[in-house]
Amino acid sequence: MKAKKLRSGSWNVLVFSHMEGNKRKYASFTAPSKDEALLMAAEFKAGKKRSVRHDLKVSEAVSGYIAAKEGVLSPATVRGYRGLVHYYEEIGQKRVRSLSNEDMQLFVSDLSKKVAPKSVRNIYGFLVSCIRFYKPDAVYSVTLPQIVEYRATSPEDEDIKKLCDASTGQLHTCILLGIRGMRRGEICALKYEDIKDGVAHIHADIVKSTSGEWIYKEMPKTSGSDRFVRVPDLGEGEGFIVKWTPDSVTKRFIELRKSVGVNIRFHDLRHFFASTGALIMPDIYLADMGGWSRKMSSSVMKSVYQNNMESMSEYYSQVMEQKLREIAESRSI
Repeated sequence: MKAKKLRSGSWNVLVFSHMEGNKRKYASFTAPSKDEALLMAAEFKAGKKRSVRHDLKVSEAVSGYIAAKEGVLSPATVRGYRGLVHYYEEIGQKRVRSLSNEDMQLFVSDLSKKVAPKSVRNIYGFLVSCIRFYKPDAVYSVTLPQIVEYRATSPEDEDIKKLCDASTGQLHTCILLGIRGMRRGEICALKYEDIKDGVAHIHADIVKSTSGEWIYKEMPKTSGSDRFVRVPDLGEGEGFIVKWTPDSVTKRFIELRKSVGVNIRFHDLRHFFASTGALIMPDIYLADMGGWSRKMSSSVMKSVYQNNMESMSEYYSQVMEQKLREIAESRSI
């Protein structure tokens, strides 16, 4: 290896990295002193301390991270990652090995002028994950914008009554299932064959693929999402009960809520289910019905709750169903 002194006074060393077709590619190392440049090059060549493959650019690290993780992440997560790529266009031209704390702070400061604080944190956090995938010892100390805490409030009984009174057809069905704790994708994935004796087996979801297409997926969102939910009479038929995509559900719900003067999101129906259920039953049963993971160890579950679980779940399921029927079926004056 030979070190070359640059006009700036720094020293540079080129080390063969890999072949791309018939072309030889080199890793470039620049440092204030000749010895330091040679040391960096030697470490890279020996493969002892460097983990930055082929002297990657930040943009290459981002795309490489997504490609490496694609097989083990959900399509929605991969699609979300790809949606962040355009934020790294400018910093993406820098080399991972030479990325400084100042570079990262300037990136965050510039980004803060364009997007909300929560988005800044998400975009920055993903960038750091990509960099550490190739350079595990990377540590940065940057100041992130403060997030203004948003406190969501659960819809009131009267809000749900207005929505139920004004809705018809598939949208009415979506609302009835939404207040029973079901997510949009779970509602759209529910089939008539999944319901038996007034109890629906929730075991699938409608999600977007990495290419942006809606697909039916036999995979619960969380470990507790595969569950059984008591539902009202939805009639008889074949195939999907709601023949819309999750986005279509949201679009129609927004139109409805505006028409009746109720300012909530469709997902807030799930919040309503949680808030109402908290007044009726212990958390453990509510978690099972809503598909949330239990906040307790399996040993406690087995020793304390296992024996009475099935009978008590059925009891609280019936109590909850009666409460929701009273709310949804009573007419607003």
